[in-house]
Amino acid sequence: MLNKILKYLGYCSASISLTGCYEAPYLPDEPTISFNRIEFVEVDGAADSLILTFNFEDGDGDVGLSVDEVYPPYHSFNYVVQEVDSEYYLIEYGQLSFNEPLILATSYGGEVVFSGNYDFDQSLPEFGCADYLVTTDLNMDPLDADQVDTFLIKKNIFNKNIYVNFYKKIRGEYQLINDDFSQGGCVEFFNSRIPVFDQENIGKTLKGDISFAMLSQGFQQTFRNDSIKMKFYIYDRNLNKSNIAETSDFVLVNITRD
Repeated sequence: MLNKILKYLGYCSASISLTGCYEAPYLPDEPTISFNRIEFVEVDGAADSLILTFNFEDGDGDVGLSVDEVYPPYHSFNYVVQEVDSEYYLIEYGQLSFNEPLILATSYGGEVVFSGNYDFDQSLPEFGCADYLVTTDLNMDPLDADQVDTFLIKKNIFNKNIYVNFYKKIRGEYQLINDDFSQGGCVEFFNSRIPVFDQENIGKTLKGDISFAMLSQGFQQTFRNDSIKMKFYIYDRNLNKSNIAETSDFVLVNITRD
């Protein structure tokens, strides 16, 4: 059964602000977003800031997650489990045999919560931070490798509510460069949470703009003088996905704030 649950540790490299929020005529419940502007702020001796501002509309105003909302469906990840005689067992790294279908599951309030089946192509993924969780017993001998467990997981896309992708023009074509920042999932990327900015207006039609600041010391080294663009989208609290919006092409020096 699910007997090893990792406590969620929140991490956010973004700051969010909302301006111009007001009631509007009827809009669908699914959020709609559009690009407004992007700015780069260089900070001596600290992380620089890339600030994406976008417009949004949402028919029921349910945009935003607080940092303490870590219960389903906003939990961090699902374990991949197999069912054996009505019990559920975690899948370990290197495990060669298991019952299919594999199931996505987490534990909340003493109950197992399922999130559908785990999709994979014939074999399980190679070891990587994005697909496996390494756990240890706090009372174990740190030199005893037999007491270290590595379990297959699937990150929950609804744990975040804003997703961004970076593209660089290489030989005339834009190519995705997210791994230049995330190192294959071992370092937290810029996907994050827009906070609940107006609790009283949840359920009401809202329009406004959101400024999303991404912090890094690697923007200048990664972007250099190349042409860059971003694609981004959000989820609302009811797990409705917005359209995918896109920035205009930019070169870092041209968007640097004086």
